[in-house]
Amino acid sequence: MNIFFVVAISIIAVLLAVMVFVEYRSYKLREWELRLKAKSEIRIATMKVVTPLKIQACERYLLFLERAQLPVLVKRTYLPGLTKDAFHLNLLQNIEDEFEHNIAQQLYVSPSAWEAVKSAKEELVGQINTTFDKADDNTDVALIAQALVALPNPFVEQAIAILKKEFNEI
Repeated sequence: MNIFFVVAISIIAVLLAVMVFVEYRSYKLREWELRLKAKSEIRIATMKVVTPLKIQACERYLLFLERAQLPVLVKRTYLPGLTKDAFHLNLLQNIEDEFEHNIAQQLYVSPSAWEAVKSAKEELVGQINTTFDKADDNTDVALIAQALVALPNPFVEQAIAILKKEFNEI
């Protein structure tokens, strides 16, 4: 009888240990599921806030690039009677103002999109400066405007393509 009692106690102890282990695992699983659910809810809430900001950043940088393209920029800033220096300053100031107005949007686009926008801006400034540097002091501003309009903008086109791709991946 003594052996039977020891075996019964041992079986009860093992069953209790198994039950405690199963309950503990069940508790840990529920805890993990709750943490996963909370993370998921946070991610969803973050996406509800961040996604519109990402969309807005893409829109604003696309607008900047469209407005900074030389034909559009020249049309907007050229006025008959402007001096060469005044026209040059107007072009550069317009690009810089638009760029600075949207600078914080870099937080919501990828590093590659941001670099593309910066490169496009720098290329535009370089094209403008080179065109004005090549022109004589007596060159008619209308001829400089025509020369600027005729220049290709591959960096701008590339940046626009990158932003559109990023927008479609949001």
